[in-house]
Amino acid sequence: MLLSMMMVLAAQADAGAAPESAEPMEPATFPGSWATNDDYPARAMREEREGTTGFQLTIGADGLPSACDIISSSGHGDLDATTCRLVMERARFKPGRDAKGKPTGGTYSNRIRWQIPEGGGMFALGTPGFAIDEGGEGWPRPPRPDMAMNGILPADHYPAAARDAREEGIVRMAVDVDVAGRVTGCSVTESSLSTSLDTASCALMRDKGKFEPALDGAGKPAKGMAPVKFTWLLPPAEAAGDGAIVPPSVRKFPMSDPGSMVMTLVVGADGTVSGCRFESTGTMAPPPEDGSPCEMFQGPRQFIPFVDADGKPGARRVTMRSELLIEDAPAAAPSK
Repeated sequence: MLLSMMMVLAAQADAGAAPESAEPMEPATFPGSWATNDDYPARAMREEREGTTGFQLTIGADGLPSACDIISSSGHGDLDATTCRLVMERARFKPGRDAKGKPTGGTYSNRIRWQIPEGGGMFALGTPGFAIDEGGEGWPRPPRPDMAMNGILPADHYPAAARDAREEGIVRMAVDVDVAGRVTGCSVTESSLSTSLDTASCALMRDKGKFEPALDGAGKPAKGMAPVKFTWLLPPAEAAGDGAIVPPSVRKFPMSDPGSMVMTLVVGADGTVSGCRFESTGTMAPPPEDGSPCEMFQGPRQFIPFVDADGKPGARRVTMRSELLIEDAPAAAPSK
């Protein structure tokens, strides 16, 4: 589901001034698809932080954004940063044309309203007391990719073997970056299940990778590692003049790796939570930035306690389990 409830892109946008005789620049993809429900920063969701971020993109004659500027802040650094990251990764434009038919770029302004729908947040307030401000920045800081890397298009670098086999997938990598921002090493941390795509991904990082170097505890450039991913998607197949059938693309099944998750806690007779424990393995492990689900219940919070058949409050242990299994398929029944 698109973020029609959580983020609303303005219906009107400034695509840059152009002479009346010119063809105006316009989005090549639906702006409402540039952000989805899954993009809401997890900590901002838990802390129920909302706001509207106005942004302006600088678009080149190739239709790709080259820069993103925040022109009106939501009041939250992580929401503003996520806005620019998403639109730089996903926004694509049909270039304008001047009176001579030459492609031209321009600027595009819009806004995203970060709004948590009813039921989207756990609590109206965050945990009292000290917490890391995710909207700020501390040191050491990991390497940051240069904006130009958003312009690396899979279609321009697709390995011939993978294209012929109609292979697609996501390659996750650990990229080593030196003090000058140059890529000095690359290793695949999660395969796309295609050797061609995995090899091509690291080759791209070594050839095209540009980063701002990491910063050490004193704020000085240092060596660092950047966790990155590259998504390989085949371009839409062109209509075959001879009526040939184009085979479907092949990609990794989304639930290919086993995993498990168990969370146990005790809700006391007074409604307070204690002894929360969360354990997870494999695919079920939450992203590091999301933290443990126990954070949602910790702190000086009270809930309505469980009661017995006589309506008397009592302590209860609550356990939630989830497991993803990969097993051999049962043998097919013999046909009669």
